[in-house]
Amino acid sequence: MLQGSSAPRIQRNQINFNISVGTVVPRTVHFVEVPDTIIRIQPAWRGYRYFVVDEEIIIVEPSTLKIVAVLNV
Repeated sequence: MLQGSSAPRIQRNQINFNISVGTVVPRTVHFVEVPDTIIRIQPAWRGYRYFVVDEEIIIVEPSTLKIVAVLNV
């Protein structure tokens, strides 16, 4: 789904916060807008941001920076 995507990729050993729903992502993490491929599956995430940690897609609510979903790739 995200092959060749420009999603910011981070390795788990490079972060110091929990990857779980409700966690606030530090502003130092770079994320980008959720792509149309994901919007087609979950339209409510339009305008949300995401980044990739190892093999997981992390969906972030932009106004609070809270993780709203963790998807296995």
